[in-house]
Amino acid sequence: MKMSGRTALPQLLLLLVLLFFGTQMPGSWREAVFQFTHLPSQVSELGHFVWFAALASTARRPPMHWSVLQVTQGALALALLTEGLQIVALGRNASWVDVGIDMLGAAMGLMVSVLQARFGKGIIKLTP
Repeated sequence: MKMSGRTALPQLLLLLVLLFFGTQMPGSWREAVFQFTHLPSQVSELGHFVWFAALASTARRPPMHWSVLQVTQGALALALLTEGLQIVALGRNASWVDVGIDMLGAAMGLMVSVLQARFGKGIIKLTP
């Protein structure tokens, strides 16, 4: 699905801002959210996966159309940056496991965007 330049960049920026907010949130806030929502903490790992899949898919699709290498490098840099910054966030810890989950999510987003670009035309039409 092709996005216009007016929606692709703002969508990517919004995803990045929310990612940084979520990963830099103090640990006490994070725990309060999980207690309030009664969600298990494993939802955080799922969030990492889904968020990086969305970022990769958005960056790969037109009009941005980053190469697979650019998306992979960008996702790795972003995963390392967000985890590295958690070292200085109050009550948070960096995790190599989260970097791996981020990269698996990016790989899934890339796979979906590549498959949609190759086979998606005519399968699902979102516009008349």
